[in-house]
Amino acid sequence: MAVACGEGFTTVVTERGDLWAFGKGEYCALGLGTDAHQLLPALVGCEDKVFDGETIVLVAAGDTHAACVAATGTLWSWGEGECGKLGHGDTEPRQRPVRLGREMYGGSPAVMVACGKAHTLVLTAEGCVWSCGWGYYGQIGHGDKADKLLLTLVAEQQFGGAKIVMVAAGGNHSVTLGAEGRVWTWGKGQYGRLGTNDEQNRLVPTLLDGEALGGAAAVVVAAGHGHTVIVTIEGALWSCGFGSKGRLGLGDEDDRWTPTLVGAEVAFGGSQVLAVTCGAAHTLAVTKAGGLWSFGWGQHFALGHNDNNNRLVPTRIKAQHFGNGNIVSAAAGPRHSVAVTEKGILYTWGQARSLGHANKQAKRVPTPLVPHLLQGARVGRCHCLPPLYALAFAMGTHARLGSAVPTAAAAGCGSQSRLQRQQGKLLDAAEKGKDCAYVTMPEELVQRVVEACVLWPEGQAGELEGVVRLLGGGMMKRMGST
Repeated sequence: MAVACGEGFTTVVTERGDLWAFGKGEYCALGLGTDAHQLLPALVGCEDKVFDGETIVLVAAGDTHAACVAATGTLWSWGEGECGKLGHGDTEPRQRPVRLGREMYGGSPAVMVACGKAHTLVLTAEGCVWSCGWGYYGQIGHGDKADKLLLTLVAEQQFGGAKIVMVAAGGNHSVTLGAEGRVWTWGKGQYGRLGTNDEQNRLVPTLLDGEALGGAAAVVVAAGHGHTVIVTIEGALWSCGFGSKGRLGLGDEDDRWTPTLVGAEVAFGGSQVLAVTCGAAHTLAVTKAGGLWSFGWGQHFALGHNDNNNRLVPTRIKAQHFGNGNIVSAAAGPRHSVAVTEKGILYTWGQARSLGHANKQAKRVPTPLVPHLLQGARVGRCHCLPPLYALAFAMGTHARLGSAVPTAAAAGCGSQSRLQRQQGKLLDAAEKGKDCAYVTMPEELVQRVVEACVLWPEGQAGELEGVVRLLGGGMMKRMGST
């Protein structure tokens, strides 16, 4: 999404729509035209303008390959090409990002891509799912075990006519989310990762029982190498699959064959879960309160708690490690993790070569990446505006908020008053312009306006709840209802 982690490497999208990569360079997974390791962030496609000047919105990473989507709905993939997982019709590697024309996935713009161990899923604006790569366990969803070298449509009837709004690719299984909050899974069923109350492989998408999540609608899905996690509209977290090392967050290492609620209301400090991401054997959860919680395998310091201990239940990473900033987005690799604060600062920790710092040392706790390494750009495609700018933005784009009653001009709501407002002298403006529309707005309404002023990503990806949450955009439905 805004950040993605592969096997020993990291990819990052900045607010400018640039793509950066660092870490392990094997199989050309960094997209830099070489298999050399990259300690510091490097701009992908800098010299040859590989993305044709298009703005990148989101990125995904598998073990040894990666893919990204532009605001226009254009798709690129690169890295190891085994089993056809890059979708180019062969098994050859690609050293740099190579465009996949829209005709290769039905002509509709791509809005999301997900990379598993050896397969890739693409979601289009029409709500259709396309897949390619290794099919042995049925993870590409075409009813057989054959590999697909080209992106191939997963039959729409498999989803009962539902519009799909989010996709997730695990090690050898896949998960999709429908617009009404229903969840489908398929692929390898071992350990119960599909949530279907058995360990059978599924060659086609299988709808989870309507009561699987306590009857609640899902808004975010994620998949690890052996487990699946789901966030509901109420902010509850559910998990199923391989329980080893505590990656399910349920207080033990038992497997779960159906989605199981992670803790009670106090599991995440009483805050709702906004987004979740899975590594191979650990899980990260971002809460509405801005906290980041981790659980599962603690080796290589991947959990961010300054030790190698496993955590069987969600444990909050100390806020001081993030400069007390709120977390809005995160990603997990097999042995490292990354997170982004609301100010767009990137933090990395875990195995050394994956972290983007100017040394080969592992980081035991989240460590900020020096901003100038990304040319000073903030990370992510979603950012909140400072309160005064947010209010100004709202007034400039909403006539009702920006206009005044007929007596406003005489009351002092002219250019001088606007200058005062820009300087933060709201009290003076209130005294001089009692009838000025924005001054008389209830404080609660002003707060809601400010919260609603978020810079969303361009393109149709910005219309999907789960995708925007993973980009750091918060709770769209809740914000949209205010």
